[in-house]
Amino acid sequence: MKILRIFSTLIVLSFLSLNVSAQEKKEEYNFPGFTLKKCLADYEIQRSNVRRVAKLPSRAAQKYLKLLYPALEADDLVVAKATLDKMNLDKDISETDKAQMYYYYAYVYFSEDNLRKAKQSYKSFLNIEGADPRLKSNVIFSLAQIAYTEENYKEAIKLLKEWLSNEANPSSTGFDIIAASYWQLKNKKLALKNAEAGLCVAKANKSKPRESTYNLLLALYNEDGEMKKMLELYEELVIFHPKKKYWTQLSGIYGELKQESNQLTALEAAFDQKLLDKKNEYTALYQLLMRAEAPFKAAKVMDYGIKNGFVKDDEKHLKMLAQGWHMAQELEIAEPIYEQAAKKSEEGELYVFLGQIYLATDRYDLAKKTLKEGLKKGKLKDPVTVNILLGQVSYEQQNFEDATKFFRTALDRLTDLKIKDKKLLEKRQDKLRAQALTWLTYTEKEARRVKTLELRRKDLEES
Repeated sequence: MKILRIFSTLIVLSFLSLNVSAQEKKEEYNFPGFTLKKCLADYEIQRSNVRRVAKLPSRAAQKYLKLLYPALEADDLVVAKATLDKMNLDKDISETDKAQMYYYYAYVYFSEDNLRKAKQSYKSFLNIEGADPRLKSNVIFSLAQIAYTEENYKEAIKLLKEWLSNEANPSSTGFDIIAASYWQLKNKKLALKNAEAGLCVAKANKSKPRESTYNLLLALYNEDGEMKKMLELYEELVIFHPKKKYWTQLSGIYGELKQESNQLTALEAAFDQKLLDKKNEYTALYQLLMRAEAPFKAAKVMDYGIKNGFVKDDEKHLKMLAQGWHMAQELEIAEPIYEQAAKKSEEGELYVFLGQIYLATDRYDLAKKTLKEGLKKGKLKDPVTVNILLGQVSYEQQNFEDATKFFRTALDRLTDLKIKDKKLLEKRQDKLRAQALTWLTYTEKEARRVKTLELRRKDLEES
């Protein structure tokens, strides 16, 4: 099975929060052995030694901030901007107050998707020496986000390196953006280094790694054909982001690595979660289940696919469905499906399968009629077996003359088997020859025995 084409574009990064460190509280995940120190061991980060205490807002600024904070919390950007405009006109506010004002101006502009004005406000913030040092890291990060969206990748990398020097506990998002920027600049080596660091940092921070982190790494590994590394990522993806595409891609990777049992498990998990919605996914799962000798589950899969419109109820798929039920010994369910499929078919094979069910359920007249219809329709890969089956039906009907004819015909048609591989053909011919000869010998003996009993009965009646 070919792996699905994974990426048409590199990665979609979502930049919705200006304040990276002020994220909402998330569930913690335990990744033993992952620490920030280990993750950043290969990074030469110039830490900033300047640690200033933020000044409190002046009284003049406080009256505006009391109106601003509720407006921002209520997402009322109109009131928030009007408040900031008034604050901007007030000559009594200090330079550090202005820095805070620019910070919130940027927030408003960013929320309005006005990146140009957001960027101007952030730069105005950074130009003020007394700006709140606690906000500086977030401002630099946000400018890097804007640079990335403007496709200014070198600037994004430069800003994020500065962000790293100011951020004591960096998030994985920064490394994702650095990696994506290097990717765009065709520097795969540094893209891979930072993408791997991003995943490592996410785990060190005990947070669930984002899809974008995995997808960037997958794109990089896919280019280098690193199948086993891709496998490890997909095995994590289906735990943290259990989407259909990841289950099916995981199954495809297992298929490429010839791990059919795991390939089946992954695709079956997607089915159990009702994620499959394509015909080829249902047929692939059906075939894997049949090879795993699980015909009942295979039939259930195909039945679900047909009933829910994912798979057409044409001859091919009805045949697969019927064969699943047949192999699972659910003959009553298989029979009407074979009948439905046979009516749609221009070949004789489905009549043969149907005839086998009639034979197994002791309906010999129907079995003979249906098997003969199969021979009449033709295009059979194995007409030998059909003649053996007809011989068995005739035997059960005590019609030994017809049975003998069918078994002899089976022997005569051994060369009609349609198997391309010469060794397999010879093996199959030997098996069917032995089967036909055994039945022929048994039938002739039984015919003689019955005839002898009939003669004795007549002799007794006459005497």
